[in-house]
Amino acid sequence: MSIVIRTATVMQEGAGARVKRLMPLPEFMNFDPFVMFDHFELAPGTGFPEHPHRGFEAVTYLFEGEIEHRDNLGNVSRVGPGGAQRFTAGSGLVHSEMPSVDTSTAGIQLWVNLPRRLKGIEPSYEEAPADTIPEIGFHGGRERRIAGDKGRVSLQTPALYRHLLMESGSDFSIDLPEGWRAIVYLRLGTASVNGERLEAAQGAFVENETTIHIDAHAGSELMIAAGRPHGEPIRQRGPYVD
Repeated sequence: MSIVIRTATVMQEGAGARVKRLMPLPEFMNFDPFVMFDHFELAPGTGFPEHPHRGFEAVTYLFEGEIEHRDNLGNVSRVGPGGAQRFTAGSGLVHSEMPSVDTSTAGIQLWVNLPRRLKGIEPSYEEAPADTIPEIGFHGGRERRIAGDKGRVSLQTPALYRHLLMESGSDFSIDLPEGWRAIVYLRLGTASVNGERLEAAQGAFVENETTIHIDAHAGSELMIAAGRPHGEPIRQRGPYVD
């Protein structure tokens, strides 16, 4: 068994955006195939103005508020609570993500590395409104399937992405293919991952496990990102992953 608990680091990004970052950090840059995990909180007027990317895919998932995406491909769209958007930067993309409401906006941005053979693919964008994301009930909770295994959003990497809402005393298990890695992040509440306790703004980094079991000790919200490592060198420099 291999589980490491890491606490997110609070920092400023973009134009006044408050971010709780699990990675990249100087002491922990990535967790192949994942190269960034940010829990962002945006006040009106803050956000991520126009900037470039290449070499990876990103999924932005909203808990509250609304965010507007604009890019140099001509896409303009807004995503609200429970919705997601995915861009594949590939050979290069310029975009912005700014709140479009006068209330607080919060969510997660997850970056997934592209394998070397796909670094130069054409950039693309996909919008997934909240009512298009499958939701599965279980005893004491709900599982929202953002990507992978009947999830709404498509990715170039074999991966899954889930949002869990759990009542106190409930539990949830998910099986992973051999060799996959996972990040389990606790947004709210208190929970345990394979017996390891998590507090809010902490992530469990899991490898060499084929089952993830979560126990909620209070009403809790968690994110699960799991995927197959590419096993390739990762050259990560600011907005680029070459």
